[in-house]
Amino acid sequence: MEKRGIPVASETFDLDDLVTLAERTFMKRGVPKVRQVLTTPDTSLKSLKEFVPALIDALTRPLTDEERWSGTKTPPKQPRIAFTGTYDEVQAFFQGELHRFKGRRPPLALMTDGLPVTPPTEERVAAMLKGTSHAPDEVVKPKIKPDQFFVPQEELIGATVEKIAINAVMAGCRPEQMPVILAMAELGANVGCPCDCDFSHMFAVSGPIAREIGMNDRFHALSPGNPPNISMGRAATLIGINLGGVIFGANVIERIGAVIWGLTFAEAPTGTGIWDSPWEGLNVTEGYGTNESVLVGFGGPVKVNGACLNEAIEATNLSELQYGSPEMLVAAFKASRETRSALVILTPDAARQWQKEFGFKNKQELQDYLYDNATRTRGEWGKQYFFYMTSQRAKSNPRGSRIINPDHLELPDDALVPIIVNGAREIKVIITGGAGFQWGYGNAWGTSSTLIDRWR
Repeated sequence: MEKRGIPVASETFDLDDLVTLAERTFMKRGVPKVRQVLTTPDTSLKSLKEFVPALIDALTRPLTDEERWSGTKTPPKQPRIAFTGTYDEVQAFFQGELHRFKGRRPPLALMTDGLPVTPPTEERVAAMLKGTSHAPDEVVKPKIKPDQFFVPQEELIGATVEKIAINAVMAGCRPEQMPVILAMAELGANVGCPCDCDFSHMFAVSGPIAREIGMNDRFHALSPGNPPNISMGRAATLIGINLGGVIFGANVIERIGAVIWGLTFAEAPTGTGIWDSPWEGLNVTEGYGTNESVLVGFGGPVKVNGACLNEAIEATNLSELQYGSPEMLVAAFKASRETRSALVILTPDAARQWQKEFGFKNKQELQDYLYDNATRTRGEWGKQYFFYMTSQRAKSNPRGSRIINPDHLELPDDALVPIIVNGAREIKVIITGGAGFQWGYGNAWGTSSTLIDRWR
């Protein structure tokens, strides 16, 4: 409408961050100036009558020359040195002038996750860039499935290799971690989503690079404490905040919030040792080679449960209590309500036991077993919050396929349908952890993978 010379008005809450977000959105759409009528953010207001005159004025007043302007907008060149000062002054700068929504919310740091950062000096950034052969000015374009909400904007904003290196330095990473961090950016490394769910992100590293850079895949594999694991997860968070367009409370509006923003861990390599997995790695199941390093990203409200073995169902014998059983895992999935994609985490000992005791020769057999046995009725599925969205996708899937398809939509209400609606291959089986028998499970809205090696 604006491009045709017809005035348009955007009704925007009178909150600084939302006004900024709206202006940024207009610019991305090629319309640099759209009139905004600011209204109260008080959602208990019964009438907008007092704002009608302003709306009428915005819609009827002729466009100015500035509003009619069209062309290519060249943003001002940013200085390479953002700030100089003492260590404490640098920390105060990066942790932000704590901002508020006009007193309506708690303060949040502008450029960090709230913790002190490593100052990204020229020397530190140059050293970080030695961890990749890619040019500093190369733009990393996100590789994201459209329904995964890895980022609140359509793409990371100007995410060059150098800018990603800056955030990696701030997070405390080392140069050898750069290929993994660049792969994270490619998968849309971020925090939050543009809706009111509580989102987080999670990454699993599979392949030789995990041990090359010192990632932990043994005891406490998912816990804090290992520098590469925790610093790369933090780098993904900072990339989301600084390059992903995140404005907390504006386009990330989580009422309660996620427990952790960036869980990152390593998968045990395939082998015959006590710390190795008896099954193929995620790199192979994702379609890559056995010696290739791969990153798998989990998006949405990611949940991981490190279950004690008797939590899902009561054990009937000592053997079940020691290593758990596939039936226990099925029962755990049946208790989950959001299961578009899922994950299973087994320790190497548990994987070997499941291979020997229950006959699962590889991950695919376990995926198929869970897909076939973790079920609910068609009537229960139809009551799910996301049933409409899922059913629309199901209509385009081939009949008879191992994914929710039109066959399932036509079943009677008492018929059983798979809980994992995105299909058996969207159950990611991951082997990691210390000696002994344990398994965990979880779910996500979707997964995506990419080759880390191409970022070396």
